[in-house]
Amino acid sequence: MITSLTWVPKGAARAKPVRFELSSAELSRVKSLAKAEQEQENIDSKREFDAESGDDEPVDAENEPDAEADADDTELPPELRMNEYDESDDEDAADMDIMDDDIAVLEQGNVAYANEEEWDAEDQEDNEIKPNDALLVVAMTEDEFSHLEVQVFSEEGNLFVHHDITLPDFPLSLAWMDCPPFQTADGSQSSVGNYIAVGTFSPAIEIWNLDVLDPLEPTAILGGENPEMQAGKKGKKSKKMSAFLPGSHEAAVMGLSWNSTYRQALASGSADTTVKIWDVTTQTCSHTFTHHTDKVQSVSWHPTEAWLLATGAFDKTIGLIDARSSTANSACAIPCDIESMTWDPFNPFHLYAALENGEIICIDVRNCATGNSNSAVSKNKAINFTFQAHDETTSGLSFSQRIPGMMATASIDKTVKVWDVSDLQSSGNGTPRCVAYKTMNVGKLFTMQFSPDDPFLLACAGDTGMVAVWESDELSFIENHFKGRVTASKSTYSALQQQNAATATAVTTQGAGDFSSVEMAIAEKPDESWMDSNETVDANKISKKNKKNKDKKGKN
Repeated sequence: MITSLTWVPKGAARAKPVRFELSSAELSRVKSLAKAEQEQENIDSKREFDAESGDDEPVDAENEPDAEADADDTELPPELRMNEYDESDDEDAADMDIMDDDIAVLEQGNVAYANEEEWDAEDQEDNEIKPNDALLVVAMTEDEFSHLEVQVFSEEGNLFVHHDITLPDFPLSLAWMDCPPFQTADGSQSSVGNYIAVGTFSPAIEIWNLDVLDPLEPTAILGGENPEMQAGKKGKKSKKMSAFLPGSHEAAVMGLSWNSTYRQALASGSADTTVKIWDVTTQTCSHTFTHHTDKVQSVSWHPTEAWLLATGAFDKTIGLIDARSSTANSACAIPCDIESMTWDPFNPFHLYAALENGEIICIDVRNCATGNSNSAVSKNKAINFTFQAHDETTSGLSFSQRIPGMMATASIDKTVKVWDVSDLQSSGNGTPRCVAYKTMNVGKLFTMQFSPDDPFLLACAGDTGMVAVWESDELSFIENHFKGRVTASKSTYSALQQQNAATATAVTTQGAGDFSSVEMAIAEKPDESWMDSNETVDANKISKKNKKNKDKKGKN
């Protein structure tokens, strides 16, 4: 079963992925081993030189350090004190030396990567990511074994698995991001990377490095269960101890969305009814919103107005959050449970939601009701139009990033349909026109997404555990209908990486809580330090606070 998938922009991945990612403890251990080995080599070289020069004088054991004395350095951890090893450990130590001889360590910022120095030419070619390769990350579960598959869709049209990542729990949501989940030594933000955030049935959000072929653990974990509680500690303190880490969700993470403008910001929605905004560089929760009363299924940042976050939940409402002022005072009622949600990239006021009953609704966010009361959200003035996309649950929807009006929907009826949402009058009833549909032959569909680089390319997957990639312009009537609208390609991600790297110092040295946009600046409100505080926001309290502020202004 495949529950979620997402594309990686072309040029975002390393051309030659590394084998391992080392933790700080592992890096320290490797450095200690390297230091001890280098000192031993120096001693051996000196002895060989003395022997060749004919120096037959006896070696003063008290003045000249030997290998055992050097290895007995009390500053080294116990496992590195060679003279304390038992004979039974000699074979293990020899194996470690052999491994170290074959591994090259590369330090980048405060993270280290390890690679095999001598790869076969065939292995190098298999692992290399070509510039025109499209990467697809797939969250899959087979026989209670959950993992991520990083698949490559080549320029020739071949789809194959590049590498996979084992997950501890059943995956529910994915969000690709280019922001490394750590800070440099001076407290600033590193430039760019290739990471995937994963939401599972666990309350923790794991962030994995997609450029590492054999990762043993995630690069970062946001929230999760308290390990001290899991260890079963007893006593008076354990009674007051929380079962979860500070700021953590307390149930499954059902929705994730990364903010491509404020690159440190990751939004998450959970079955605990809360929405959280995380600062991934400090791995802390910055804000918690409690405006929903049931499980939060989907969250989505606006593609251009980067302070605006849409949230959809099983309480049959869609909420809008202004992250600059930490408010959640706009809402819209929907007729049934939401499945997925996305913004129209060519119409900044339109938000589309796929529903359990097969319908698609288009919401004009300018008309969303203020407040979170039942009377406010029941007016439904914000719903621009509604149409029946499928006879069964519509599980996913996505817009082409380069063709205005081109939208695709996926359903558990096993089909994908392509719509023209800019042509509302062609059907005679004010609903979008269905241009074409296709049975994908991979079972009931649970997820679907357009490629960010190719205007006609999309991928979908579902209950059979197989991925279907559809180049929709293979159908002439789809190509003929939309080809006149194809917009120019944006600059490649490789170019953006170079631009970000060149300006990384200027952009990121302002501190973890103050964001500067790489591509645009939002100046509607002066307060853009909304990631600094760690607070819980209740919509009802916000409404009262706003009312008091209005009363004060009226008196003045």
